[in-house]
Amino acid sequence: MAEALISSITEKVVEWFCGLAKEEISFICNCSENVKKYKHEVEKLSSMKGRVQQHIDLARSKGEVLLEGVEEWMKKADDYTSNATQFTNGEEQEKCFHLCTLRRCSKTATEKTKSLQKHQDEGKSFESCVSLPAQAPRFTDLYQRKNLDDIDTQKSILEEIIRAIEDDTIQIVGINGLGGVGKTTLASEVAKEIKNQFADIVFVTVSKTVDVKVIQEKVRDVASRIKNREKVLIILDDVWEELTLHDLGIPCGREYMNCKILLTSRSRDVCAAMNAQKNISVNPLRKEEAWTLFERVVGKSEWDDRLKEVALAIVKECGGLPLFIQVVGKALKDKEIKIWEAALRRLQAPMDGDVSYKKEGILQLKLSYDHLEDEVVKSLFLLCSMFPEDGNIGLKRLTHYGFALGIFNNPDSIHDTKDIVQLAVDSLKSSFLLLNAVIVISSVESRLQQEEEEEEFKMHDLVRDMALFNTFKGDDKFLVKSGKGLREWQPRSDVIKSYKKISLMENKICKLPDYELDLPYLDTFLIQRNKLSIVPDEFFRGMKELKVLDMGGNNISSLPQSLTQLTMLRLLDLSGNRSLCEISLLGGCHVLRF
Repeated sequence: MAEALISSITEKVVEWFCGLAKEEISFICNCSENVKKYKHEVEKLSSMKGRVQQHIDLARSKGEVLLEGVEEWMKKADDYTSNATQFTNGEEQEKCFHLCTLRRCSKTATEKTKSLQKHQDEGKSFESCVSLPAQAPRFTDLYQRKNLDDIDTQKSILEEIIRAIEDDTIQIVGINGLGGVGKTTLASEVAKEIKNQFADIVFVTVSKTVDVKVIQEKVRDVASRIKNREKVLIILDDVWEELTLHDLGIPCGREYMNCKILLTSRSRDVCAAMNAQKNISVNPLRKEEAWTLFERVVGKSEWDDRLKEVALAIVKECGGLPLFIQVVGKALKDKEIKIWEAALRRLQAPMDGDVSYKKEGILQLKLSYDHLEDEVVKSLFLLCSMFPEDGNIGLKRLTHYGFALGIFNNPDSIHDTKDIVQLAVDSLKSSFLLLNAVIVISSVESRLQQEEEEEEFKMHDLVRDMALFNTFKGDDKFLVKSGKGLREWQPRSDVIKSYKKISLMENKICKLPDYELDLPYLDTFLIQRNKLSIVPDEFFRGMKELKVLDMGGNNISSLPQSLTQLTMLRLLDLSGNRSLCEISLLGGCHVLRF
């Protein structure tokens, strides 16, 4: 029994020693091959590291957040490749042909090869994804504070609003006042001032035409946070009628006092109807405050007697409304006194046409438009009015429209055109005729759309009214019914015959007239983001001068035959029509550019 046990143990020991000897002999015999395999794995890791680095560079350029472990993996990969260089060029490699070091060299190469292979396996996922999409900046991160020094009317209102929001017994706060008095600015200032008190702040522009689904989409994420007892502020800007917060998807009431609502409206009654526990009226600036703001806009503090007399009279015509003071002041900045005097005469003179435009401040705003010296800037400004009220306007889309309409002076490329439009937009922003857009990324689709547009901006609704007023007369007449909630459009040809541009974008139109429309001057027709499935064959036959046709974002399944008659067409947008598969007739549209 003992002998058998000893024999078994001896046999296993011998077997172990033989295996070990075989392994050691293998290291010696296969040294060159093992080193070669090691070098190959080093090259593979180096290539993989390069591909991952490209993904990292792209992610960082987009401001995205790198996945946990990516940077650590890259550091280890650097260490591995650095050690490989030392190994292959060092003493170990040099002595690889000496018998005493063959085993050690081969074994080291084999072990390092396994480590390299393991590290590559750990990094495979990084070849396809190294980051998470960057969180869209909140509008409070983008908003720049206004200088309210010596503007006590607005400073005191700002403090009153903040006290109301910080009051635990108050959930809904209303801000009411005239258009252009600064309600939106005050709401933005409040959000910037108290942003650290809330887990999230959402800014939603409501506008005259209420789109409940859009609002629900914008507040969907914060609604979940509210239900999770996080503290959230929702700003509903430019409310024109009573809204039911529950229908908008906003949790509120005693059960959700962690949700604060800030409303802005031109009507005190609307705020009251929406149960604002605190209803704060914003009054126009006092005479001294209006003058202080005007001086800041025009960049002057020293005046000669005559110019100051004219300036004071101009400020008086602005009625203490900051929007008008800024727009008029910017238009007159650095101009000669005769220009100021002419502006004053226009502001004081009766206005032709509908007197309501005088009441709504169209005259003050039109003064700034008339002082735009570049006709390209003026044309782009009017194009912006074709977008829905309070809607965002994309730089890329505006560039393509302008290029197709030929409003630029023979640019060499679309890239040159983009630079021209960027300068124009910057000029209009500096004149307070365009504003930075409030970007609310509520879905992957809207995020992609925003990235595609590159930059977005918007118009104050009063500025847009002024722009549309400019399109009522003359040879370049616009018909703008965008974002009005229309379900059908059945115009009379004799009524719309003189129009050059028609915008019906962002409605709910599912049917167009099944007869030919006589529109001999029309060069732009925008009907994107409706519910069209069919466009009648004869619809475009009377639009011989059409250059821009945007039908994107519908559900069109086939194209009308009359499309082939549009020989002047330079831009046709059919994106988002997922049912559209047959586009062979576009072969006849030889002038298309996009």
